[in-house]
Order: sequence, then structure tokens, then C-alpha cells
Amino acid sequence: MTGKPRRVRADGVINRDRIMSTAARMFAERGVDVPLDEIAVAAGVGSATLHRHFTGRLDLVHSVLDVEAGRLAACAGELACSSDPAGALADWLHRLIAFTASFRGLAVLLGAHQADTTLEERHRALYDAAQLLLHHCQAQGAVDADVTVGDLLKLANAISIASAGSAETAHRLLNIMMNGLLPPTHATAVSPS
Repeated sequence: MTGKPRRVRADGVINRDRIMSTAARMFAERGVDVPLDEIAVAAGVGSATLHRHFTGRLDLVHSVLDVEAGRLAACAGELACSSDPAGALADWLHRLIAFTASFRGLAVLLGAHQADTTLEERHRALYDAAQLLLHHCQAQGAVDADVTVGDLLKLANAISIASAGSAETAHRLLNIMMNGLLPPTHATAVSPS
């Protein structure tokens, strides 16, 4: 028997895409512990089809994370071309916060299984995307030069946690944060006591 590569059937690709888009939506609505059978039903496939494409919950979550993080990282390049660098950064941070909030329960899931071996690669892509937008803002004088990409990502993560799934709260907190990133004019930094 020869080692010919196996052809992927078109309906298999369609089913996989349908499962992943349905899972992404349901994770955003309910967290990563949504029963897999419910995802299969909502995607219009059988449980066996879902398990043919994904070995289990962790595999599905990783696959969705990879796709969604890739989309988020890619859109930074498009946004960096904006004539409003601070608006582009705020838009991207809104998307990052929504992405982070979509995976409620992820830490518990990963803690119960092996470590996420793709986390570093995913984090690097998002870090680079944030860096691109931040540098664009700083080059235009729209963000204080002392702000680091680490600062941005920590603040975005804090907003995601503090907003507890409320888009309105996340939007309000992000607006406050963006105002705090402005270059200082006459203000002086407050020293810790």
C-alpha cells in the first residue's frame, strides 16, 4: 500500500467549519464548557461527526482559539493603515476584549488537562499585533511614549475580567483607558505613596 495523502471531502470541510463557527458563537455566549452534543446539534451535525473532526473538548477549544486569534492578529494590519491610529487601537482592543471574554472557563479547562502548547504562539501573534498598533499610535503622538504593549495587554485583560461579559461596561472602561493613554500635556504623574 502506498502512502498517498488522503483527500479531504468537501462536506467534511464544510462540517468542520460549521462546527467551529457554531462552537465560537456558543463559547462566546456560554463559556467553553458548553456540552459538545449541544454544539453538534446547533451546527446541524451528529455527535459522531463532531468527534470525527475533534478528539474532544480541548481539541475543539484549541482549534477555535487558533482561528479566532489568527483573525484578530490579522485585522491589526488592516487597522494600522487607518488615519486615526488611536481609533484603530481602540477598535482592536475592543475586539481583543470580546475575544478574551468569549473563552470563559478556559483557565479551568486548561488546568484540568495538559498545558496549552499553542498558547505561546497565539500570545506572540496577538502581542505583535498590539505592538504594531501601539507603535503606529506613538509615532503619530496619539499615545504616550512610555506606554508598553505589556501595559496594553494587561489593561485589556483586566477590563475583560472586570466587565464580566457586559459589552457596555467593557466599552466604558476601554474609553477610560484610552483617555489615560493620551500623551501628557500639563498633567504630572502621581507617585505612589
